[in-house]
Amino acid sequence: MDKPREYFQNTYHHLYNRGANKSNIFFDKESYLYFLKRLKYYKEKYQIEVLSYCLMPNHFHLFVKQETTDLLISEFISALLNSYVKSINKKFNRSGTLFQSKTKSKPITDEHYFIWIIKYILENPVKAKLVQTISDWEFSNAKDLLNMRRGTLTNLKEVNSFFQSEEQMIKFLTDSKINVDYEF
Repeated sequence: MDKPREYFQNTYHHLYNRGANKSNIFFDKESYLYFLKRLKYYKEKYQIEVLSYCLMPNHFHLFVKQETTDLLISEFISALLNSYVKSINKKFNRSGTLFQSKTKSKPITDEHYFIWIIKYILENPVKAKLVQTISDWEFSNAKDLLNMRRGTLTNLKEVNSFFQSEEQMIKFLTDSKINVDYEF
């Protein structure tokens, strides 16, 4: 039986899922961009704040905040993934499931972990040896947070509020000597 999920207004969640049998869920640049387009659409529709994201070839991570009591993260992620899977199945003439299971959701209740979740999410492509630095990966919000581009998908103001200053945030996110311990 599934564990009940507690989605309430102003709660934070780390959402992640991977491809069935650890297979890819993104097949070309257009599929990454399409997922981001749908993410933007559904975050606005369901009033979800996206604080960090990273799309990897065979999985994704989102750090989100639920803004309302009547539009739930569970509905947001279901609509996003259903829309994405239907499009991918049609485009690549495939059928069936794309994702391994139900999207995992870890509620993050301790504000001290917010910065660690963001760093963990952004370091995924570096840990997987796909790129040298977090800013090299095109399909995350690292460049937005490091002032290398100004995207509209993530709530930069809220992310900045987790740090003492923008400079401190940039130093924390780019310092490879600061190791993430994701044991909570």
